[in-house]
Amino acid sequence: MSRLTLYAPFFFGLLLAGTGGLGMTGRLPKNDWFGIRMHVVMSSDAAWLAGHHAGGPWLLAGGLVALAAGVALLVVWPDAVTGARITTVSLSAAFVLAGVAAWRAQSAARRVL
Repeated sequence: MSRLTLYAPFFFGLLLAGTGGLGMTGRLPKNDWFGIRMHVVMSSDAAWLAGHHAGGPWLLAGGLVALAAGVALLVVWPDAVTGARITTVSLSAAFVLAGVAAWRAQSAARRVL
């Protein structure tokens, strides 16, 4: 099994969970690299905070799903087919949860504006 298959869920999970945790606590500064990058969320500081407060728990959940899969892959070291399946399912679930986070953030940011 390739190292990318093993490490992708772990690192993606760290990134997503960290962004979600910082966002929902209001400690993620408005920036051009991390966070929910929708026009309405980026339109003002208040929209940024409201959007990340609403979407942060969903980003955190997606990150924890991917992180758990990444840790499991590193501990168990399954065969190539099983590892690819675990990676595919966990990253798909994380992307769905990130999509829900974006939808919630957009709704919250619109209420602020």
